[in-house]
Amino acid sequence: MCMKKKMGMGLMAAAVLALAMLAGCGDQPGREYREVVMWTFGMGIDEWLLTHETDIEKRFNVDMVYELVPQNGFIQKLQAAMYSGENVPDIIEWMIENNRILNADPAKCFVLPLDEFVNKSKLWKQVPPGRSSWVTYGGHVYGLPHDVHPVILIYNDTLWKEAGVDLAEIETWDEFFAAALKLIAEKENGKPLHYALPSGDGGLGDSMWMIWQQTGAHILDREGRPQFNNFRFKMFLQKWLRWQESGVFTDWDWGNFGALLKNGTLCAYTSPDWWVGQVNAAVEDGAYEWRVRELPLYVGGNGARTSSWGGSFLAIPKTVKDPERIYEIIEYIQYGNPEILVSRYDIGGMLAPVAGIWDDPVFHQPDPRFGGQKLGELQTRHAMDTPRVNAGDVFWDAVADFNEVYPLLASGELSINEGLARVQETAEARLE
Repeated sequence: MCMKKKMGMGLMAAAVLALAMLAGCGDQPGREYREVVMWTFGMGIDEWLLTHETDIEKRFNVDMVYELVPQNGFIQKLQAAMYSGENVPDIIEWMIENNRILNADPAKCFVLPLDEFVNKSKLWKQVPPGRSSWVTYGGHVYGLPHDVHPVILIYNDTLWKEAGVDLAEIETWDEFFAAALKLIAEKENGKPLHYALPSGDGGLGDSMWMIWQQTGAHILDREGRPQFNNFRFKMFLQKWLRWQESGVFTDWDWGNFGALLKNGTLCAYTSPDWWVGQVNAAVEDGAYEWRVRELPLYVGGNGARTSSWGGSFLAIPKTVKDPERIYEIIEYIQYGNPEILVSRYDIGGMLAPVAGIWDDPVFHQPDPRFGGQKLGELQTRHAMDTPRVNAGDVFWDAVADFNEVYPLLASGELSINEGLARVQETAEARLE
C-alpha cells in the first residue's frame, strides 16, 4: 500500500517533529529536485507529518513519499523490488530484531554499508557503541538506530518492603532472586500472591533476553560463528533455569501486563524506555509506591547495569544512485535536530542515541510516578553502557534455534550439554 506522506511508528517521533521545526530552511542549491521514497513497517498515519511535510522537503529539495509495507511481507517485497529493479525505495525503516536483511558481506546485503559516512559523522560518534553493534555486521555499519531503549528495573517498593526487602539495596541478580523467595512466600490456594518478575519462558526473549545481554556470553564469536557451547553461556543457562525453577516468575502477559502491576501480582519488571508506561495505571491507582533503579549486576558478566530491547533503524538500499544525499536525509531525521530529539523523550519517553543532548533539563526532572526519582537521569547515566553484541549473518536464526530447543532444556528432557550441542550443530549448519 503506497501513500503520500505516511509514516511508521518506529520513525514517527523524530521525523514528525523534525518537519514541524524546520521552517525557513530553504532549498539545497545545486541538487536536482527529486522524489525520495521511504518504506516503513509501522502502522498508522502520522498527522504531524501530514501537516509539516514541506519543511523537510525544502531542506533537502526532495518530494518525500512514504509507503507502508506490512511487516510480514516487508523483506519479500524489498527482495522482489531489488531483483526486478523496479519501485525500489530510497530509504527503509526496519526493525533491529529479526531484521534478516543485513550481511557481513556487503555484496550479499540488501542495503549499503554506511562506513564512509559514519566515519566522518560527528553525530555518529555520540551513538552508544552497544546500540550501533546491533546494525554492525562484519565490521560494517548498515543502519542508523532510532533509539537507545536502555533497560531499567521498575518495582513495587511497597510490596517488596512488606516482604522485608529493600530492592534499592540489592546489588546482584543472585541477591535479587534470593530475596524474591521472601516475596513469593505469601500464598493463597498454594500459589504466590506476588511474583518478582515476568517471563515468557520461551528462551531468549523478554526478561531472559535483557539479562542475557549483561552476561557477556555472546552466542556468536567476533567472526560471526555460533558458540553456544561456550562456558559463559552454559553457566548463564544453568543459573537461569535454577531461577525459573524457584517459582518467582509469572507469565509475561502482554495484554494484561498493566493489570498485573496494578493488582500487585507482578512486583517488578525489566523495562526498556518504550515499556515504562505499563506502570501508569498502577501509579494512578495509588495502592502502591513505585520506584526505579539500574539493573542488578550479573556476577561474572560484562559489568553492564543496563541492557536494550527492540527498536528500528534507517538504511539505504544498495540500488540508490546518490547515497551521500540520502545519508544526509536519514541522519537528519534520526539525529540532526537537538530540539526534536529532546521533544521525542519529553513527549514519548524514547531516548535518542545522541549523547550530546542528554544534559538537557528534560532528562533531569523528577518523575512523580516514582516518588520524584529522576527517570531520565537513570536512563541516560547507563545508556552509553548498553552491552555490545556480536551480530552476524546467522544471529537471529541462531536465536530461533536456541528457542526451539529451550523447552526441552526447561523440562529436563535434555541436559544443558545435550541441548546446547544440538543448537550448536543446527546453527553451524547455517553457515554452510
